[in-house]
Amino acid sequence: MKQSILSWLYLLGAAACEMAWTYSLKYISWDDLKSMRWATFYRLDGGLPVLLPWLAYVVFGIVNTLMLAAAMRTISTTTAFAVWMAVSLVFIKAADIIWLKISWSWSELFFILVITVGIIGLRMVGPADMNP
Repeated sequence: MKQSILSWLYLLGAAACEMAWTYSLKYISWDDLKSMRWATFYRLDGGLPVLLPWLAYVVFGIVNTLMLAAAMRTISTTTAFAVWMAVSLVFIKAADIIWLKISWSWSELFFILVITVGIIGLRMVGPADMNP
């Protein structure tokens, strides 16, 4: 099977879902879930803010797995996993900086650029065809 642009887009989508899944873990609250009442679970001032991180956890986890599996059909497993993990890390750091306003350093930027060069290198020198 030949690699396609769609496979690489699946890989980027899987990395974006991995980022969202990771942040859903940050906002899950066991204590709030235990104290939630079924009579108010659907209300904005009740249980909905408690349930949304759990729903995101499940949905992004499933979509992440499906997209990564789809990408691995035509991209070698080692390349797909390495790129998926690297892009996920870059997306998470970018979200930290852009949305959470967490500070960054020039050394962090340097190593993100090193990761980016590695991703491009894996894409360029990886096998063009993969026989399952």
